[in-house]
Amino acid sequence: MLLKNKKYSSDFSKSIFFLIIITIAGFIIRINYLPENIPLILDSLRYFLLGIDISILGDLPIGYDKPNTGWSLLLSVIFQVFRFESYIDYMMVQRICSILFSALTVIPIYFLTKKFFNQNLAMIGASFFTFSPYIIENSLLGITDSLFIFSVAIFLSLFFSDKKNNVILSFVVLGISSLIRYESLLLIIPTTIIFWHKYKPDIKFRKFYFIGLLLFISTIIPMMLWKIQKGMPDGIFSHVLGGADVVINQGSINSETTKFNLVLGIMNLPEYVGVLLLPLCFIFVPYSIISLIKKENTVFRYLVLLGIFSLIPALYAYGRGIEEVRYVFVVLPVLIIASLFLIEKIVLKIRKINTLTIIFIALIIASSVFYLDFRQPDYEYEREAIEVARFVSELPGKINDYGPESYYVEVMDLEKYEFPILSSDIQFQKKVVNISEESIDDILSNSKNKQISYFAVTESSIKDNQILKEIFYEEKFSYFSKIYDSKDNLSEFNVKIFKINFD
Repeated sequence: MLLKNKKYSSDFSKSIFFLIIITIAGFIIRINYLPENIPLILDSLRYFLLGIDISILGDLPIGYDKPNTGWSLLLSVIFQVFRFESYIDYMMVQRICSILFSALTVIPIYFLTKKFFNQNLAMIGASFFTFSPYIIENSLLGITDSLFIFSVAIFLSLFFSDKKNNVILSFVVLGISSLIRYESLLLIIPTTIIFWHKYKPDIKFRKFYFIGLLLFISTIIPMMLWKIQKGMPDGIFSHVLGGADVVINQGSINSETTKFNLVLGIMNLPEYVGVLLLPLCFIFVPYSIISLIKKENTVFRYLVLLGIFSLIPALYAYGRGIEEVRYVFVVLPVLIIASLFLIEKIVLKIRKINTLTIIFIALIIASSVFYLDFRQPDYEYEREAIEVARFVSELPGKINDYGPESYYVEVMDLEKYEFPILSSDIQFQKKVVNISEESIDDILSNSKNKQISYFAVTESSIKDNQILKEIFYEEKFSYFSKIYDSKDNLSEFNVKIFKINFD
């Protein structure tokens, strides 16, 4: 018995050691790709501003009615620890926090995977996650996904634990996950089904479901009441029901004129799930279908049910034309476990488990780093786009939306202020306006109606638009007087800015 305990302790210590190594390696790789002095934009900027506001006010700002405040709440606590004068330093802290949660997710992924396989295979599964190029790329953005996936992975590892206290605790974690991203609310449905089916023989423990449900509700209710008391939607049920209303009343099977297109969603969903499995994991996943058909693993079937429900928000997003791979991140733990069934069979045939474990992890790391290097953004290009945005922000009038590079214009307004500062005290100029560019008449009439004084054309935008091409090469149109040409600065980001002469 003593020898058995010593062996167990030795194996546990060894697995913890390798798990720490993988976590550190995942963190280092992420830090290696971290961009410097490039500000956050779009959703990450919104989370940043809300986090700053809460850190100053100790409360939600008046009039804020967006969901998913969990990430900003956490950031607000972290922002209170630091004191910087520049907004870019706070944004760097936000990125590093996102990276840290992404790297730490390997721990619950490992313990979840260990529920299905031995520790060597669990290590391979953990490596699939922590070195996934899409997960690494996403962790650099400073958005809510890293914390969300971290919380979902903890929920799954606790819910499928053999310890009943952990199963009950998983309801609390699911509630926290719902505060981070409201779509986690949907997971209470398969959780309930699995709980009642799995513990059917254990009548005494089945009664604890109601304690778990009470804990789940108690976790999300305070935030909901906080928002309702401030005269805003609760941010969880309100948005889940709002999405359901769009599908039922404003959706269609195949119409392109409605807000939700079911066929579009069904077509895009498998495509992005497949993309998520690149560069190596996709080879091994299909074999798991055999395990499902043969009913070899009941717990895996439970996990697949949770995975299916977790993809409903992705189906909704893709049906609305929002095509981003991050919406399927939540199903990655399920897909990783699915991939290990074939790897387990290979290992059992060759019977050199330690050697194969090292080979698989090395292949995962090498393929991911190669894939990341291939896809790595051109940060020098981004810095040039920031310089153009800085020039645009100083112009006395509005300008057209000239593509993704114009997202930086809004951020330039932060450079005039010393942080921390409330977002309500920042005078955002709202300089970038979207207009129709199908004809010269559309451009001029829209510009005049929307009080646009300047017109920007990028080299990438002229490929399929003859009007923009003629403006860009200054072939005609006396209405446009060039005031900026990025090529004068030998810039890779090729853009020309014209002042519109309506007279």
